[in-house]
Amino acid sequence: TPVNELTLELNIGWNLISGISSEVSLSGIYDPENIVVPGTVFEYTEFYDYATVLTSGYGYWVYASTAGSITISNGNALKIDDTVPVNLDKLNTLTINGSELYFGVSISEKERLSYILPPKPPAGAFDVRFKGGSRAVSDYGEIEIVPTAEFFNIAYDVKNETDLNQRWVLKSESGEEHTLDGSGVITVPSEERFTLDLKTVIPSAFTLHQNYPNPFNPITTLRYDLPTNALVTLSIYDMLGKEIAQLVNKNQEAGFKSVQWDAISSMGRPMSAGVYLYQIQAGEFVQTKKMVLLK
Repeated sequence: TPVNELTLELNIGWNLISGISSEVSLSGIYDPENIVVPGTVFEYTEFYDYATVLTSGYGYWVYASTAGSITISNGNALKIDDTVPVNLDKLNTLTINGSELYFGVSISEKERLSYILPPKPPAGAFDVRFKGGSRAVSDYGEIEIVPTAEFFNIAYDVKNETDLNQRWVLKSESGEEHTLDGSGVITVPSEERFTLDLKTVIPSAFTLHQNYPNPFNPITTLRYDLPTNALVTLSIYDMLGKEIAQLVNKNQEAGFKSVQWDAISSMGRPMSAGVYLYQIQAGEFVQTKKMVLLK
């Protein structure tokens, strides 16, 4: 006999449930007391992920903030508004074998439950989470992994800016460190524990980076790295070698530095479109690069 409606009594915390005889979207969950925490309806395929439908015969994890009842039916109006936490696309992410973790996230006590994961799956199934069962941390986290292969890929995407001298550092249990800057993919041997930490980092070499954006109009950013304290001079020249602006002329401490140029000369005159040179001198280190101003 088909089951078209089902009322379930939930305990506080995680509950493993199934649906009715037909597939039903999460809008089919009637939750009059709002006991289901937003973002805590999970399915397991190759890893835990947010469920969008309840399929007959499959199990799903649901987190209840307090004990109470829910009703699953095809005829219910939408009661669970948030199937996933908000603004996930704006967060820094680590993606390990398809499963995402979030970092650099400031989480209020009210939101904390929306980032927790269900109990670990049985042995032999892949799983990744921060210690304590969360998917998100602010500035430090221990990552627990149940690996299923010799190697795995870790994709990272650091969207939110930090202090220039701070970098996210991923460290394996064996002591190997990877600095996460921008986005990319690293392949690492399978290990069960990693740490993710926001650290103050000192550059390993003097470097003058390409300005960004380039070409630019009218403002561009010039970045450079100082491995030691130095007297730094950073100047702009035209193609005839005439100095038209001096952006930096002072002693600076070691670190990652940046300065902007608004295409204005030291005399206050807007510069015309064309190719310009920018040169850094820090101790005995001297380097020059080109940039293009468009109008």
